[in-house]
Amino acid sequence: MKKELTRIGMAFSFILFVYMSTHRPSEAQFYSWLLNEYNIECHESITCTKMTDDNSYTTLIETGSNIKKGYLLFNTIGKIYEDENGSRIIVKAIGMFGRYFTIIIDEQG
Repeated sequence: MKKELTRIGMAFSFILFVYMSTHRPSEAQFYSWLLNEYNIECHESITCTKMTDDNSYTTLIETGSNIKKGYLLFNTIGKIYEDENGSRIIVKAIGMFGRYFTIIIDEQG
C-alpha cells in the first residue's frame, strides 16, 4: 500500500511539473491581467493609462521594469509606473498555472 501511494505521489508530482512548465503566462497576458485587476492599460510602449475612481484617466509612464522568465515553473514581472504628479505605482506579480497572482501592489503619493 505504501509503495502504491509513493508511485501515485510521484506520478502526480511529474504531471504537476509538466503542467506548470508548459503553462507559464506570457507578458501579453500580464498586461491583460493588469488591466482587469488594476485598471492600468498599456499598449506596447512605456506610456499607459489608469482609470481613476471618478472615471477619468491618468497617464502613467513606465519608469522601471523587471521580467524574469528563466524560471522553469513560473515567471515574475515587476513594473514601476509614475504619473505627472510624481505618484508611483509598483506592481509585482508571479505567473504560474496560466495566470498571474499579485505579490505586491504599492501606490505611493
